[in-house]
Amino acid sequence: MESIFSDVGIDVEVLQSNAKTSSIRLLENKAVIRLSSRVKSRDREVVLLKFKKWLIKKLHGSTSEGSSWSLADYRDGGVVVTHNKIYELVVKEGSINRVSSKLNENIIEFLVPVGKIFGTDDMKRRVKRIIMKDQQLYLEDVLNEINANYFQGSYVSCKFKDTRSRYGSCSNKGDITIAYKLLFAPKDIFRYVCVHELAHLFEFNHSAKFWTLVRGAMPEFKEAEMWLKKEGWKLG
Repeated sequence: MESIFSDVGIDVEVLQSNAKTSSIRLLENKAVIRLSSRVKSRDREVVLLKFKKWLIKKLHGSTSEGSSWSLADYRDGGVVVTHNKIYELVVKEGSINRVSSKLNENIIEFLVPVGKIFGTDDMKRRVKRIIMKDQQLYLEDVLNEINANYFQGSYVSCKFKDTRSRYGSCSNKGDITIAYKLLFAPKDIFRYVCVHELAHLFEFNHSAKFWTLVRGAMPEFKEAEMWLKKEGWKLG
């Protein structure tokens, strides 16, 4: 096992792969990382470190040394790790007039005009837009599962939104919005915000009745509230 994983608490096997993207699989007693041959030697340690953070988060519910919960690296060769998918970012140059992008399974590929400077902010904005669209079904599945089991309410629509201050919202018409950055929080935190917004379908306030609804769906909701107050800022 490579020394970088010595403090993870589980055996980690790193294998070379001819696949287009790198991947990690968590088994019963070990983790297997298949490192794509496309990963350049200078980026190898960076990619492995990101898998390490993802692994620690899955095993222990947090990343080490108080580091950011977000595992998003918005650059060529970077990876963006969400609850259910690891996206790899690839930038190529081509004889085109403007930047184009496409999602192929878990590869987000950008084609950039030769000589054009493709800034990090521009790439980050485009990646977020692609991932929010790709994760729409995941959001619907989580909301529908919670709603069916605890609320049996009716919402009009749901979507991710790249917000800085708010984690979620529910309009008086029943439109639910969840912050994109919660895709990088622990799953129970993500679920809590979904529970919170679904409860607003019945109580459009934070009254005692509202918190009774929340507690019925998630008895440990106060722990999630505390996490957001203490750790939420790390999500960006």
